[in-house]
Amino acid sequence: MAQAVGAQLARPPNPTPSPRRPLVVVHDTLIVGAGIAGLALARELTARGLAPVVLERANGVGGRCATRRVDGQPVDHGLAFLHGRSPAFLAAMAAARDAAAITHWPRHRDGDGVPCQPQAFDPLDTRVAPAGGVNLFAKHLAEGLDVRLGARVETLALEPASHETSDRAWTVTLTGGDRLRARSLALALPAPSTLALLGTLVPQEPAIAPLLPLLRLIHVVPCLAVIARYPEGTPRPAWEASYPAGSSGVHAVLHDSSKRPGTPRLTLVIQGRPGFSQRHVDTPEAVWSQALLDEAAALHGDWMRTPDLAQPHRWRYARVSIGTELASPLVAHCEGGAVLGLAGDGLHATGGVEGAYLSGVALAARLTGSAPARE
Repeated sequence: MAQAVGAQLARPPNPTPSPRRPLVVVHDTLIVGAGIAGLALARELTARGLAPVVLERANGVGGRCATRRVDGQPVDHGLAFLHGRSPAFLAAMAAARDAAAITHWPRHRDGDGVPCQPQAFDPLDTRVAPAGGVNLFAKHLAEGLDVRLGARVETLALEPASHETSDRAWTVTLTGGDRLRARSLALALPAPSTLALLGTLVPQEPAIAPLLPLLRLIHVVPCLAVIARYPEGTPRPAWEASYPAGSSGVHAVLHDSSKRPGTPRLTLVIQGRPGFSQRHVDTPEAVWSQALLDEAAALHGDWMRTPDLAQPHRWRYARVSIGTELASPLVAHCEGGAVLGLAGDGLHATGGVEGAYLSGVALAARLTGSAPARE
């Protein structure tokens, strides 16, 4: 059974399983995905007087806006920093930032390679690296929301009207058999995951069919990453981020510990190029993680080859290729009154975390028929 998440995002211990009948609970809006798009959507709907429920299969919120603690030290193993320029997104970033956040990080860069989000280094963009990790932004957005962690959605169905709802309603079935029902459903997932979940609809709804080819236009690429922590006394790089131009495997080497106050252990995050990541996404972690360490060592010195701790992470749907984003979120009004909304970083022209946030805000306006927030 999924665990509810409150303002502190605490997960109570799992109760001892016992035989029970599957539950069917009715809500006004269900949101699948507690990444930045899903959380922004839920906050906006809550501000408009609704009570959305957010379903997240993982054990935490934020998606790739992720921070792992390594012996108590925060490490951003997905996004390295937050950036944007729209007033709405900057206001949200400002509300979530901690006192020790570093603006304009990375301030010192090495290499002539192209970052995955080159617009981040445009003078009009504001860059912020929270000292406590980028996941603080996601946790801030999740405060006060009804987020159910460990809630894996298996299938979707559109049910006929019943005594519980006067219109047709969505039924979402979770692993374990519990079912939740709502007139409005929003999927805030990577495009491939959205397509897979919509594929569970039998029969396919006529209003949804035109959305499928649009989703297939969004190109999502993987990213393989390694957290590498080094022994005390290891010389620290002079740069905060390295973007090598000539590497076939390494896209970026990020000096994560340069974002942390005090005297943190030297910790790097090595990210693979999309092509490398695509070739190795289904190979054993030990193979591709050592390949990334070896190539980083060839670029910056043999000391990078042998960290005292290495933790690989596979981001199968890491980011949307620039130029394949759609302009705005999608909405389908199905026969009988049920509504489907789609949001995410691939469903706003801005792209990235800012695009995901603005996509969620815009979808809330469309679902409620209200004026969109100022972007």
